[in-house]
Amino acid sequence: MGVNIFLLDRRSVPLLVGGTRQSVGTLRRFFKLTELNEERAAEIEAATRNGASPAAALLIDVHEIPLASAPSHPMAAHLVLGWDEGRGSVTDFGWDHLPRLGYALRDPATQAYILYEERDGVLHEIDAMRARQLGVLDTAGNLIRHGQPRIAKCRSVRTYFKGYAEADCTLETGADDKLLTETELGELPPLEWFVGKRPMDVRRYLRTEIPNV
Repeated sequence: MGVNIFLLDRRSVPLLVGGTRQSVGTLRRFFKLTELNEERAAEIEAATRNGASPAAALLIDVHEIPLASAPSHPMAAHLVLGWDEGRGSVTDFGWDHLPRLGYALRDPATQAYILYEERDGVLHEIDAMRARQLGVLDTAGNLIRHGQPRIAKCRSVRTYFKGYAEADCTLETGADDKLLTETELGELPPLEWFVGKRPMDVRRYLRTEIPNV
């Protein structure tokens, strides 16, 4: 088991959302979190610097999910995640709080992917009206970026082990999470430092960020 890392690939694919053609990124399986070393960490950093970030990313790995019109025949479906600007990787531990936009099926006639919504264990194709209701498309038919939710509040922060702090926080979605932050010289960030940031923004706290008192 363990937590797997997926890297944002240079390759993008076409995704039809409510009949409009979008371009989304692709995610390839990398290594387990416990298998990281300096070389692999450098590759993750390179993926982050790879260029403009897509608004969404499609997982190359396959999930077997049937269509509502044929519930006894599972299809090869690909999870589609909302994506942050500046993000180059994601883990499958709750998908780092990234929103799940739906599942994509490849159309063999066009080789493009089509976005579906999973309801009650089966897939329903998302039309334009439903895509707008879900906040996936704007009124002009453009894909809306949805990344990690912001941190709404933090109740406590403590030393986790040398060089790291653990903060007990609540996200704007209402989900609770314990976030690890690399710290400099053992300085603990104040609770208000976390509020309004995304979890990906609080990975490191520098002494220069300590507010004047």
